[in-house]
Amino acid sequence: MAEFGVGIVGAGTIGAVHARAIGEIEEARLVAVAEPREEAGRTLAGENGAGWHADAGALLGRDDVDVVVLCTPSGMHPDAAVAAAEAGKHVITEKPMAVTLEGLDRMIWATREAGVTLSVIFQYRFNREALRLKRALDAGLFGRPVLGNALVHWHRNQAYYDEKGGWRGTWDLDGGGALMNQSVHAVDLLQWLLGPVESLCAYADTLTHDIETEDVASAALRFTSGALGAIQGTTSTHADYPLKVEIRGTEGGATFERSRLTDWRPAREEEVLSAGELAAFPDAPEEPFGAAHERQLRAIFSALREGTEPPIPGEEARKAVEIILGIYRAASEGERVSLDPALDARKEA
Repeated sequence: MAEFGVGIVGAGTIGAVHARAIGEIEEARLVAVAEPREEAGRTLAGENGAGWHADAGALLGRDDVDVVVLCTPSGMHPDAAVAAAEAGKHVITEKPMAVTLEGLDRMIWATREAGVTLSVIFQYRFNREALRLKRALDAGLFGRPVLGNALVHWHRNQAYYDEKGGWRGTWDLDGGGALMNQSVHAVDLLQWLLGPVESLCAYADTLTHDIETEDVASAALRFTSGALGAIQGTTSTHADYPLKVEIRGTEGGATFERSRLTDWRPAREEEVLSAGELAAFPDAPEEPFGAAHERQLRAIFSALREGTEPPIPGEEARKAVEIILGIYRAASEGERVSLDPALDARKEA
């Protein structure tokens, strides 16, 4: 297929980011927007030469829609993804892809059964310095990794949670608070870099906001590799600090902050990125929000055109959500939680 017709479900801030990115991609054309708020829906659709629909069902009924992008609250993703799959549409969804294990698995199963693809946006993986860190770890430039930390210390006021119908900070639609919404990117980066988490223990609390979910959480992790680590997420600090991922190994270490490597101490200096990656991932100190979205979307549509698996399919995106749900469970039960099925099987035997 030379060009894919795209429908966006949700005309909020992130829907507009996707619309702009799609407008820059040769293989994609935005043809429809589904949004119950007429003014917002008509505006986004009109700005992009697309049709507006008040509900997603009408969008899914269009023959010129090949791919559906879900930009709605996280808790709404499973039903929308299943409906899109049953209509024969490929699915792209914003993070997190779902907020329950049941929802995650429904999306994966439905798209697999329908023979369509499921792609999840984790745009931080499409940052040059994050990719350099991944390649360096794979090349053993830090020796054996022993510690890995993901820190998201941000500020959100009460108005942030109250606006847009108050869906943020709710269990049903947001699936959690500072971890599931704000920290999921850092959690995904950490597990992408260091591999599966074997077990964890955690605390979580609601300290400064009137919301259902946590606004501060801290977890200690053991990776299946034997490395240890920590995840901290909060929206209760006085100001935003840069998202940070720290890696420490026996022969070196690195710190990734926001979009840059602010500390870089490999065992030896070598270029770990290929010529193609260097060309595709620009070395920009501060990119506008949406640039990494566009790179991931380009990779997704390229894979769809070639008939290959797109980057970050549902099975891969499931991992970060499973870790966060494990943290919630550990904090609630006050017990260490295992995320390694093989370890659980050995214990039962």
